[in-house]
Amino acid sequence: MDFAPLTLDSKDLFDKFLTPFPYKNCSSQFTNLYMWRKYQQVAHAHTEDALFLRKGGESPYYAAPHYKDFSKAKDAYEALFHHMDTLGQKKILKDVERSQLDDLEKLGYQFSYILDRDQQEYIHLVEDLQSYPGKKFHKKRNHFNQFLRNYPYTIKYVENCMDDCLALAKQWFDESDQSPALYHELLGIEDLLLHWEAFSLKGIGVYVEGNLKGFTILEAINHEVLLNHVEKADKEVLGLYTFLVQRAMEAFGDGLRYTNREQDMGIVGLRKSKESYMPVFLEEKFIVTFTET
Repeated sequence: MDFAPLTLDSKDLFDKFLTPFPYKNCSSQFTNLYMWRKYQQVAHAHTEDALFLRKGGESPYYAAPHYKDFSKAKDAYEALFHHMDTLGQKKILKDVERSQLDDLEKLGYQFSYILDRDQQEYIHLVEDLQSYPGKKFHKKRNHFNQFLRNYPYTIKYVENCMDDCLALAKQWFDESDQSPALYHELLGIEDLLLHWEAFSLKGIGVYVEGNLKGFTILEAINHEVLLNHVEKADKEVLGLYTFLVQRAMEAFGDGLRYTNREQDMGIVGLRKSKESYMPVFLEEKFIVTFTET
């Protein structure tokens, strides 16, 4: 089994195995993988009946294989395990979905699993973030109204303000701790803007007094989930993040039930921020260890 680095040309292969996209999480969603491909060192392989995904460099890990037909599942897992055996790697899979656990049980494999809390993804109701209803969203409504009271604004679609979006992303990075993850996020944002028409992306930018102060990039990944790929804003503009979220849901959320605001990766501040938008649930992901026989 030969794994190759993910490129834009890989999209057709992912579309073959993952259309319609069967999950609420973004671990195997092509745009997300493409955006983070350099940081995560994403690679893939395939047979006629299955798609395989690997992430990581010196210590790579594998996801569960993707297949359209459950009758091909056993062959897919056996091919992956043979590859791992050849390399002397332990049979451990990450980013495993609940439905994939169910398949493994049906196939009769012996395994244990643990919940990967840091990689769970925050799933919200679109209608909640369109209106911030009830007591639990009281603070969000206050922040939203604070922005409305204090800032004259205009909104443009991202495709009409790409240069400004990239400039703001670079400014945001320059003012950050410039970690490797944030650097690769900046590269990913640049890639999405450069290849905008290759994806099904949507987004808005918010201008205050003629200057872009925030933007967001999203994608409907199936008939019910709107995935939030990017969200950047000037922290000095009070209430802007809350306003940006609401306006994006208003612009692109109709007809969709959920929005995915992705994982917090165990970062305390990021977890607090994501929890403040009141997810209806966290989409589970598991680490699976197979029993050697």
